[in-house]
Amino acid sequence: MKKALSLIVIIALAISINAKGKMPVLKVGYAGHDHQAALYVACYQAEKTKKDCGVYLKEVDPKKHYEMYNKDKKVADVEIFKAGGGSKIPTMMSQGHFEVGFGGVAAFAFFVDKGSPMKIISPLHTKGDMLVVAPDNKVDSWDSFVAWVKEKKEPVKVGFKKPVAVAKLIFETAAKEAGLSYSSDASKKDLEILMVNMKGQKNLNPGLKNKVIDAYVANNPSCAIAENKGMGKIVADLNDLPPGIWKDHPCCGIAANTKAMEEKKDLITDFLKLIILATNYMNEQQDEIAVKDASKWLGTSIAVEKASIPTSGYTTVPSDDWKKKMYVWVDAMNDMSKFSGGLKDKKEAAVDPLLFDFSMLESAAKDLKAKGIENRF
Repeated sequence: MKKALSLIVIIALAISINAKGKMPVLKVGYAGHDHQAALYVACYQAEKTKKDCGVYLKEVDPKKHYEMYNKDKKVADVEIFKAGGGSKIPTMMSQGHFEVGFGGVAAFAFFVDKGSPMKIISPLHTKGDMLVVAPDNKVDSWDSFVAWVKEKKEPVKVGFKKPVAVAKLIFETAAKEAGLSYSSDASKKDLEILMVNMKGQKNLNPGLKNKVIDAYVANNPSCAIAENKGMGKIVADLNDLPPGIWKDHPCCGIAANTKAMEEKKDLITDFLKLIILATNYMNEQQDEIAVKDASKWLGTSIAVEKASIPTSGYTTVPSDDWKKKMYVWVDAMNDMSKFSGGLKDKKEAAVDPLLFDFSMLESAAKDLKAKGIENRF
């Protein structure tokens, strides 16, 4: 009896010690394209980040599990999940699959409006979205695309990856400005553009090749891959489309759920230091770091990334200009009746406390500045 009691006490003590000393885990989700290349660079450039700020990621299982160190002391396990684009990132965050997500700002805003407990904690990426048609199509610009749609007797089928995808929303605003009728409802009369949900970026190029769709709107590198493999032709950068509000539009951002922001503030701050540094590296050494690391992580060719990466802008600075462009997003989504909750009819600064929390980013930038490193881009 005494032996049994002793064993119970030992087990209880072991459990107690393990619980107290348990290493925290930071769960991170991403979509899996080069708009989120800063994450890949942060994982691959551990020696550089260690030298520059003392924080680095040590690979345990490639693209899945990393240990995060600060001054050679392990501070967290970082688990990385590839979740796909569109609304998958905020959906899975809402369901508790991960706490920090790299995804589209429009999708994050959509979920914040619906009451999901999350906020954008850092800018990440701008522009990089394209309109692609079949390689033998005569269309070669936005104007000729509009003319082609108007002369067609049947609706032009335009594919998109997910309902709240950035590229889809920009395209629809431009189509409305051009006076083109569009819908995902094929039964509508006098329809000029039928919007087709291809249910994932991976289905866009095969859909175009097999004539399931006539064109698509999406982010790189899918569009660069289409051209590289002769499956499609880029005819317009969505950055340039009417009504002229999309120049350098915010595309991807980093969001976190509010529970993690409260309970893992220091860990997320350290993690953001890595993203700031990675963004600096990418902008300073585009071919040597951004192109090579994106190609290595995604399995795309160097040629594809050399065509894709320059169409994007990478930034972790929530400047006044970046915020103004986020307000454009909010206005556009309100105009399209995408909001019915917290962001409905909100304007400019009224958006900030609902959608943004840059406190951890500011702390990360402040710590880096003390080491002589500016959040430059």
